[in-house]
Amino acid sequence: MQMVAGSLLSFVERGQLFKGRPELTPTATMAGRLLAQRLCGQSSDLMDYDNVPTTVFTPLEYGCVGLSEEEAVARHGEEHVEVYHAFYKPLEFTVAERDSSQCYIKMVCLREPPQLVLGLHFLGPNAGEVTQGFALGIKCGASYTQVMRTVGIHPTCAEEVAKLRITKRSGLEPTVTGCG
Repeated sequence: MQMVAGSLLSFVERGQLFKGRPELTPTATMAGRLLAQRLCGQSSDLMDYDNVPTTVFTPLEYGCVGLSEEEAVARHGEEHVEVYHAFYKPLEFTVAERDSSQCYIKMVCLREPPQLVLGLHFLGPNAGEVTQGFALGIKCGASYTQVMRTVGIHPTCAEEVAKLRITKRSGLEPTVTGCG
């Protein structure tokens, strides 16, 4: 049975069963492992394809988890969605005097309190690390209120998420300045 499970896992890891699903190696690996466990009678768990984090590893990384703003509006209606956003300047950009308009964070939430977080989009250094950390919170049903009550680690890029206060709806400039 181990040989069958191993062969099946290899087949699944190559992405043969993932039409319409995230084409990511970790996703395929987890889905294959869960399938093998079900086939061997060790578990009944199914793969959860919601809120799978991903990152594009370019010189300026982009990471996301959950719904995009457009998906959230389509699913819940514009009047029920609140989007918090900000440009920020990471510590690495200060010494090199790089433009802070390159780094951007967007958190998509339900508008009704406690404002369940539906998605996080992060453009900047360490986006993969930041996205991975917040993915757990989003999968566990984190709210905007809980994120705002989280003490950020200074000076990290992830801290910027816990400082999001400006909504798109407000029309205010999303540029954050200083330590605040």
